Amino acid sequence: MPKTLKCLYSEIRIPAIVPFTGSDAIAGITMAMDFAVSLSLFFSGSSIAFSHLSGFIAAGLILLLLRFSGIDRSTSGMQTARPIVIYILVQTAIRGGSIASLTYFGLPESLALGLGIFAATLIGSYSSNLLLSRPSNWLSLGITLVVCAFALRLVFLGSLPVIPQEAYYWNYAQHLSPGYLDHPPLVAVTIYMGEVLFGHGVWGTRFGALVYGLLFIVIFYRYARLQVTQSCAVFACAFALLLPYFFLGTGFFITPDASLSLAWVMALYFFYRALVNHEARAWYGLGLAMGMGLLSKYTIVLLAPAALLFMLIDPQARKHLLRKEPYLAVIIATLVFSPVIYWNATHNWASFAFQTRDRFEAVPQLFLGTLLKNILAIVTPLPLFVLPYLFTANVVRKDELLQSPFTYRKRLFIISFFLVPLSVFIWNALENAPRYNWTGPLWIALLPMLSWLVINAGKLRWPGITLLFNKFTAPLLFTLIGFYAILLHFMSIGLPGVHFPGGAARLLGWSEVSRNILTIQNRLTDNGGTGRVVIVGMDKYFVASKLAYYGTEEFLGGSNKLQVTGSHLVGDNSLMFAYWNPADEFKGDDMIMLSRFKSKLTDKQLQPYFDKLSPAVIAFPIYKNDFGLPEKPFREYYYRIGFGYKPLH
Repeated sequence: MPKTLKCLYSEIRIPAIVPFTGSDAIAGITMAMDFAVSLSLFFSGSSIAFSHLSGFIAAGLILLLLRFSGIDRSTSGMQTARPIVIYILVQTAIRGGSIASLTYFGLPESLALGLGIFAATLIGSYSSNLLLSRPSNWLSLGITLVVCAFALRLVFLGSLPVIPQEAYYWNYAQHLSPGYLDHPPLVAVTIYMGEVLFGHGVWGTRFGALVYGLLFIVIFYRYARLQVTQSCAVFACAFALLLPYFFLGTGFFITPDASLSLAWVMALYFFYRALVNHEARAWYGLGLAMGMGLLSKYTIVLLAPAALLFMLIDPQARKHLLRKEPYLAVIIATLVFSPVIYWNATHNWASFAFQTRDRFEAVPQLFLGTLLKNILAIVTPLPLFVLPYLFTANVVRKDELLQSPFTYRKRLFIISFFLVPLSVFIWNALENAPRYNWTGPLWIALLPMLSWLVINAGKLRWPGITLLFNKFTAPLLFTLIGFYAILLHFMSIGLPGVHFPGGAARLLGWSEVSRNILTIQNRLTDNGGTGRVVIVGMDKYFVASKLAYYGTEEFLGGSNKLQVTGSHLVGDNSLMFAYWNPADEFKGDDMIMLSRFKSKLTDKQLQPYFDKLSPAVIAFPIYKNDFGLPEKPFREYYYRIGFGYKPLH
């Protein structure tokens, strides 16, 4: 596969440092204009975002001027209007991400600006420029989309602040254990190993997600090739990279979904080889995949009843029930999963209870609409169009000679491994609220068939769906690339004139928050506080996790560090913080309590736990001032100080 795709990629890549010109002299002029404008604006006091975007626009204007004046007589040019818009968005995002990443690695902002522009130019010649030509076929379009997706993922991996979930799982890694209350331990081990290699920081924290993402797409391609041709498999990889759940969840953010998705596609790959292709050795690989999945999230267990259903319906697969390999696979998976079993056995089966009984204690309500909205948000409506074709053998019009590769057994395999897990989530949504990412891995089973249907849309039955495939697919994928480019640029170095919304406080500004909390802590210490100062995040896990992540020596400098824990100290639920930090350890300490809501800091809530409280709840501004952005608050949190903590028993 790699050699073949490499040759195909070389054939379709545009070999130009600066698009639309074949002249090295003209390319040099435009690049010089880019550097001159960008650096001049930055040194005159403009933000990095405004400076590099202005330089990019200036370079484009000078190129147009040279073209229209006749000085540049190159014959190169774009064929359609849509690629130039996507090129601009992707290339500017790659520039912004390169600049932010170089700053993250310690370069001065001015040097990061210049080197970032240069690096983005090189990256652009290998990725974004692909977007400027109309793809000759679906294979070349698939390669184009895959390359651009990986380029965006790579340059922003270390420059986008960690999300609350990542910060929480980083705290897992500081307390390595065979198990945890709300998730198995693989995410903790992954973060720990990444930071052993690269140190504490966003790149080290997320490095494992990048590795999982690369392995995921390799295994997914092999899974797709079991069912469809090379062109369809490559285009399916574009779906497996660009649909929202997969772009962010399988190779960017380090959450349990990153390793779960890899384990899920591995399990599908080995299940297919074992049940459809009758390869007995595939069962051993399946055992490892299921064990890895169980170390990621318990939901992968839903593949077991799916496999059982397939074996009960399909006479050929039913024979495996009488062979040793499936049972050896169960033993292998159980051995891999045994650390979690041990932890639960020694902790009153807390994690198993949390993921089953405890999730269903709320008052029953109907959440089918929420489930559908979640599906549309994480995979778009496109995979839903596959469902009608799963239940018919006659997917091609009678006047076409095309033969569908999806025989009865292949469709039964997809139906079993998609609908059985989905039915569990539908059943849950009849009474309980589903999480937005729960159904994400289920769609892996459908993507090869989706790719084949899109590529052959003109020959399919049911003109309405055919029209949707024809008119909706390519614009959707290009729109997603553009959306990711804008979003990642905005959340890393901002967009000129666009203010961060209040909701961005869950993601941005926490290095500033930790420094400001440190200032308050030092003030308490300097004023003769009687005990150590502890920071308490007044919610389930978000505030405490972010403060712990950014309240380290690497972010605060010197030997400064925040002692952070959760709201279990004042009677609330703070998940694993209650296991890591028993209340008795903090007797007599002073505490700074930070909350999103004033209602969490009232006398009634806090007075029983302290000898004395500060008289007022004080507003705490959240702002982001990296990369020359102004210190304009976009959200207020609140804090209050408690003196002399008294644990209640």
